[in-house]
Amino acid sequence: METRPAPSTRSGRWSRQGVLTLLLPCVIMALVAARRPPADPAGIAGWVVVEKSPSGDDTTAIQAAIDAAAQTGGVVFFPAGTYRHTGLTGRANVHLQGVHPASVQLDYTPKNGDGITLVTDPDNFMVSNLSLTSSGRTNGWGIRGEQGTQRSLSIERVRITGFENGILLANALGISIRECRIGHTYPQNPRGIGLKFGDGRNLGGNGVTVADCYFSSLDKGVITYAQACLISRPIIELCHTGIETHGTTSILAPWYDSTTDVAHVSVQPNTIGGGSSGTGALLLGYGSSGWNIQFGSEAERKRSLVLPERLDFKPGDDSVRPRGVSFGQVVIDRDGVIHAKEFRKLAD
Repeated sequence: METRPAPSTRSGRWSRQGVLTLLLPCVIMALVAARRPPADPAGIAGWVVVEKSPSGDDTTAIQAAIDAAAQTGGVVFFPAGTYRHTGLTGRANVHLQGVHPASVQLDYTPKNGDGITLVTDPDNFMVSNLSLTSSGRTNGWGIRGEQGTQRSLSIERVRITGFENGILLANALGISIRECRIGHTYPQNPRGIGLKFGDGRNLGGNGVTVADCYFSSLDKGVITYAQACLISRPIIELCHTGIETHGTTSILAPWYDSTTDVAHVSVQPNTIGGGSSGTGALLLGYGSSGWNIQFGSEAERKRSLVLPERLDFKPGDDSVRPRGVSFGQVVIDRDGVIHAKEFRKLAD
């Protein structure tokens, strides 16, 4: 009988290494493929792709997709194109997603009314990567939520144009609005509201974040009655009032152009529930091109703190309104000089 010599340890080792060398690229390719978004989401569970109607009115097709996705929670996906509708109902746990704001338009055609009306308690409703337009130039809102509580809503990379008003959330809790462009083409007569949180009477909200948004051609860019509202890096132009706050708002590095003529920031009394909660603003990085702050009363002035963008000016240039770090009626300029009006020392 012929006996074959057993393979050497060295040969066996190289054999195993060869197998590993072949398997490693396959594993890497599988991981990359798993992280890549689906090229065609039509067959993916939880994704509903909208198909345009040959009639030119896509209301029924879009609403059917929203209703289907709401049953289990999921994404309503819009391929590139313009989808015309006469009003949609936004539901909880539904994400309206396009491929890009420049290539997907949800166009509301009537001359009055709201583009998307949210149901009561529309928890986890989302919109991203598309434009909400109004060819009918309605005086309504792009997105309107007034019933129940709007919890954990997210609106990102959305352009809202043609509507007189942008987004209304009457009882906003844990809301995130990022990288949006809101406004219309009324440069000679700015009107409407970009974002409004709270109804000004009974509801205000809490935990609202607005980041990297652009507001143009509006009477007021943002109106907020929410407590713990953060507005980060806003850009506001061709507006009368930039931000009007009736709650507690922090504004980081605001930018306004010279057309913001009424007020960059307007700090007004709280009107929710009899005004029991405080009102005030914390402005960080503000005032390089001049200050234009409006206060409803001395109470709002004293509750506001301004940390300016720069202190490269001579102290005391304006004895009535010195610039520097402002604590209500006390201002500390760049040289550490304290300017105080009606200053009273604490008792020993």
